[in-house]
Amino acid sequence: MIAIAAVMKKKITHISVLIALGLWSSGGLISAVAWSSEKLANSATFDTISVAEGLAQTLTPPPVPPQPNPVPSSRVPSTAGIVGLVPEEVNDIGVGHLRPQDLSFLVASDEDSRSLLGAGWLQSAAIPIYIEPNGPHWGWIINGWLVPNGQSPIALGQDATFLMLQTDFDLLTFPVTQILEDGWFQFQYTPAGTAWAHVGHLNLGAVDLAIESWENRFVDVGQVEFRPHGLSQSLYAVPGEAAEGILGLVGPNSFIQPLIFEGDWMLVEVTQPTDGCTFLPGAITQEGWMRWRNSDEGSLVWFAAKGCE
Repeated sequence: MIAIAAVMKKKITHISVLIALGLWSSGGLISAVAWSSEKLANSATFDTISVAEGLAQTLTPPPVPPQPNPVPSSRVPSTAGIVGLVPEEVNDIGVGHLRPQDLSFLVASDEDSRSLLGAGWLQSAAIPIYIEPNGPHWGWIINGWLVPNGQSPIALGQDATFLMLQTDFDLLTFPVTQILEDGWFQFQYTPAGTAWAHVGHLNLGAVDLAIESWENRFVDVGQVEFRPHGLSQSLYAVPGEAAEGILGLVGPNSFIQPLIFEGDWMLVEVTQPTDGCTFLPGAITQEGWMRWRNSDEGSLVWFAAKGCE
């Protein structure tokens, strides 16, 4: 298996403008939330601002490098070679995920749309990858292949194992580990390999790509669970860990619905006790704040992509 070696470790720099919907695509930013890392540390509120559609285009991406010659024919990656799916407790899932911008194929019934399910969207995606931000161009992920410069195409899932997370019932995506203020982002695509790419290069394939924050994904899913199984957390009246603000404990047998996020905290509606998604007799619903990520910005929660069963 060929993978880009672990690149230089950089302290995560939060992008100055993140999308309120949690989405960044190369087409622009709309209805954004602006904050700096200092605000995340010192403020419990977000400032919602209106952002011009072309703001993302003010970032200067690197020139689009030449595609492989010849470009390999489109193929659907083999699911046999995909690992990850549900992150282990010790895995760093980063700040979000790289996915198709338009997810209408998830509910479509035609054959072409169904071919995009799971990791099938990679058959129509194209993104150049780099060793480091502003560094040498290393190759392409294109049409379901990994193509290092000057080398033969590697069939994702067949010639090389790769890593994806199941983020919807029929969708597999790449975890995004870092996003820098100049538009460079790092994503993980094999168990040991990461690559850098630029937000200005998300629309080079037949399927446009987007970066979605975990905060937005969690709200959209509507339910999260503790990643360390069996963990209990305190529920607070306001964000912060002041003892006098504790409302109670959120146990592992709880239905946790995230409502809004502020820094390391999320406002939740908690119903407990439950058996999975079934509310048990005498269950009580309570609203309050709990931590959703630790001091190293690692997520403490995840979700069942298949929903309640």
